[in-house]
Amino acid sequence: MKRTFSVLFFCLLLSLSANAFSFNLSIDVPKVKLKVKAGEIIRGSLTVRNPSEDEIKVKVYAEDFSYIAPYNGAKKFFPPGSTEFSLAHWITFSPQEIILPAFGKKKVNYAIKVPAEVSGGYYAVLFFETSLGAITSPEEGANILILGRVGSLFFLEAEDSLKKAKIEKIATEGNTVKGDFLNRGNLIIISKGSFYVMDDQGMIFDRGKINDIYISPGDKAPFSLTLADDISPGSYTLITSFDLEEGDLLVREIDFSKDATGELKILQVRE
Repeated sequence: MKRTFSVLFFCLLLSLSANAFSFNLSIDVPKVKLKVKAGEIIRGSLTVRNPSEDEIKVKVYAEDFSYIAPYNGAKKFFPPGSTEFSLAHWITFSPQEIILPAFGKKKVNYAIKVPAEVSGGYYAVLFFETSLGAITSPEEGANILILGRVGSLFFLEAEDSLKKAKIEKIATEGNTVKGDFLNRGNLIIISKGSFYVMDDQGMIFDRGKINDIYISPGDKAPFSLTLADDISPGSYTLITSFDLEEGDLLVREIDFSKDATGELKILQVRE
C-alpha cells in the first residue's frame, strides 16, 4: 500500500499545472571568479530578479561545494566550513531575506574576508531560495513545501595557486580512446577538450570533442573520445587538447596504429 501511495504521489507531482511550480527567479552574475591576496577584503553585489507577476519571498544563504563523480559538472553541497577548500564561512551578505514584488529586483551585497594565510583555491555558492508551492502527500496526509533555488558560484584563487594536470592510463576500446585526467594542483580545473587525427602524411581527416571535465584538487576523472569508423589500417597521430581556461592548455600527442582486423594499438604518448 505504501508503494502504491508513493507512485500516486509522484504522478500527482507530474500532473500539476506548470504555472504552479514554475521557477521565476534569476541572478545577474552566476559565477564570480577572483584572484585574491592574503588578508584583503573583497566587496561586491549580486542582483536577484523576479520576472513573474507574483510577489515572492527569497532566502539567501551560503554553502560550500565540490565537484563529484562522474565529474561532468555535478556538485555536492556542504555546510560552511566543512570542506578542505571551504569559502562559505568567509562570506557575509545582506540582506538575508528578500521580498521581491512582481517584476521586481533587489541587490544583495557581499563581503569576503580573506584570512592572513591562504593557499590555492577556495569555493562556495550563494544560494537564493524560494517556495514554489505546497501540496498534500496522500501517504502522510501533510503539506509538503516544494522549494527551488538558484546560486552564484564563487571561485577564489590565492596568489600561489597551482593549476596542474596529468593524463595517464591511455587505452583503446573499439574506436574509443580513453584515459584518466588527474588534478595535481590546488585549484578546481574545468577542462573543455577537443582532438584531431593526422595520418602519416600529416593530413587531418578526423576531429571531435572530448567530454567536459569539472574536477576538484586531488581527484581523478575519466575522459574518452570516439574516432571515426572509416579509419583505414595504418599509423596515425592523435592530438588531444584540454583547454584549462585562461590560456592554459594540456596537449598530448598519441601515436597509434590500426591493423587489418580493426584493432587500435597505442604506440607512444608525447607531451
